Amino acid sequence: MSYFLFIRRFIFFILIKKLVLKLTRFKYIILLLPLFSGALHSFGQRRGFDNLTWFDDRKLHFGFYLGLTTMDYRLTNYNNVYDNPVFADAALRAKAQAIYGAQTNFAANISKILPGFTVGGVVNARLGRDLDLRFTPGMSLGDRLFHFYNPSVLDPTITGENPATYLRIKSTYIDLPMGIRYKALRHRNVRPYIYAGGAYRIDLAATNKQDGVVHVKKYGKYAETALGLDSYLEYFRFTVEFRFSYGLDNLIKHDVSTDHIPYYGYVFKEVNSNLFTLIFYFE
Repeated sequence: MSYFLFIRRFIFFILIKKLVLKLTRFKYIILLLPLFSGALHSFGQRRGFDNLTWFDDRKLHFGFYLGLTTMDYRLTNYNNVYDNPVFADAALRAKAQAIYGAQTNFAANISKILPGFTVGGVVNARLGRDLDLRFTPGMSLGDRLFHFYNPSVLDPTITGENPATYLRIKSTYIDLPMGIRYKALRHRNVRPYIYAGGAYRIDLAATNKQDGVVHVKKYGKYAETALGLDSYLEYFRFTVEFRFSYGLDNLIKHDVSTDHIPYYGYVFKEVNSNLFTLIFYFE
C-alpha cells in the first residue's frame, strides 16, 4: 500500500468521524454503516484479488477499536414521590417534606440523545470456520440529559408555567464484553456476521453522583447483540459493527440518609441502561 493511499484512507476516516459526531439520532448512523463499509470495500478491491486469505485461519489474534456511542435510560416513575418505600423512615420523610414542599408529583424522561466515545482492545479466538469468541475490553464515555417536570402542570385546565428541570449525568464505563460471532461465508474481501453476548460494566463516575440529585449503582450487567461487516484490506482487517446493549439491572440507588437526599432520585422506581454503539475495529 502506497504512502499516498494510506494518507487518503486516514483523511477519509477523519471526515466520516466528524460527520457522525454531528448526528444526534442513531437511525442516521445505521444508514451510514453500509455506506462506510462499501467505500472501504472498494479500496480493498482496487487490485482485483482477495486480501488476507489466511486471516481467519489463525487460532488467536488481537486488535483495537474506536467507536461512537449513545447512552439511554429506561425509566419507571412513582406517581407520587412518597409512594417510594424509603419514606417508611419517619426522619427521612420529615427531611424530604421540608425540601419538596408541595411538589411531590414528578416525572422524568431522557430529553436528548447525546454522542459519546468508546475505545478498547480485541482478543479474538477462533472456535471454528464460522465461529469466533470475542473479548473486547474498553472504556466508554458519555452522558444523558434528564428532563424532570411536574406532569400535573401539563393539564390545560391548570394555569401557570411548567417547572421543568434539565440535568446532565455523565458516565465513564469500564466495559468488559464477551460474546460469540457467527460469520457468513466470505465473498471476496467482505464477510458479514452477527454477534450475541453479554457485558459487565463499571461506572467510574457513579461515585461522583452520590452528592447529586440522582444516585445510581456502580455495576451493571448487559445483554448484547450486534450486526457487522468485515472488510479485508491489503494489510489489516477493518470491521464496522452496530451493537445494542440492553441493561438487565435496576440501577437506581435509594439511599436512606437525611444527609444527602437525591432530590429527583426518589421518584424513580426503576432505571435501566441502554447503549447504542457504532464500532470500528482494526485487526
